[in-house]
Amino acid sequence: MSPSASSSHRPILGIAFKLASVVLFAGMTLCVKMLGHDVPTGQTIFVRGLISMLVMALIAWQTGQPQLLKTSNWRSHALRSLSGTVSMFCLFVGVTMIPLADATAISFTAPMFLTVLAMVFLGERIHRFRWTALGIGFIGVMIMIGPHLTLGAGSSSDQQIGALIALSAALFSAIAMTFLRKMSVGEHAVTITFYFSLTFTVCSALTALFGWVIPTSTQWLLIVLAGLFGVFGQLLMTYSYRYAEASTIAPLDYSNMVMAIILGYLFFDEVPSLSVWIGAPLVVGAGLIILWREYLLKKRLSSAIPET
Repeated sequence: MSPSASSSHRPILGIAFKLASVVLFAGMTLCVKMLGHDVPTGQTIFVRGLISMLVMALIAWQTGQPQLLKTSNWRSHALRSLSGTVSMFCLFVGVTMIPLADATAISFTAPMFLTVLAMVFLGERIHRFRWTALGIGFIGVMIMIGPHLTLGAGSSSDQQIGALIALSAALFSAIAMTFLRKMSVGEHAVTITFYFSLTFTVCSALTALFGWVIPTSTQWLLIVLAGLFGVFGQLLMTYSYRYAEASTIAPLDYSNMVMAIILGYLFFDEVPSLSVWIGAPLVVGAGLIILWREYLLKKRLSSAIPET
């Protein structure tokens, strides 16, 4: 879990892990969409949580570090985990209501939300580069979700709601990442993932009060695959940032858009609308501008620190 200094900088391995995580997350989303409304979202998330906690516990036991499952930072874990849980529910529901490419493109608004939240709650300053990126990204979002919000443009009421739910998923994901920024210094990735999994497992279990179903064998396979894809996608993503810098890894997130278009077309005959083709590049461009700005600031800060 903790590679040595000599082996920690391996960018090719980091890129490979990141691309593998993108494929696994795309597979998870595909499974959720294939389940559709036949299996309650809470039931799918509950199974994913059980799998995740089991894997995290096995990692802690296998590495001889059971203390990784202990924490005293309960408040931060609760806030991060609850916001992440809401984001997961919104994502799983939204992806069953709108095309995969649309849901994926809307999810790319999370870095924009994160930038604003970091300014408000973490005191980070936003310079003209980020304001420009936010403006470009906002235009892209309006282009993408605009057709879904207008019934006259051929969008159903379900698509209207689905687009707003997908946007909510991005917002709550950014909230979770805001708390994660504050926690990442003192908390191990396994600890954060374990308590996040525990939270969304408990929350999803409560949805049983509204009625769960007995899945078919095919549905059970999709549910378990969604859980496995999600857990190991998370682990590979975590490892990717251990072996390569964020400036190298983060842009690869946008390859998820390619996966969404391919899977949506192959499995659901979905072809992205013109609004997605126009709006998504603007949102992606905004995210890349924000990432590039953070890279420059980090580089400037590191060059200003004298060598000892």
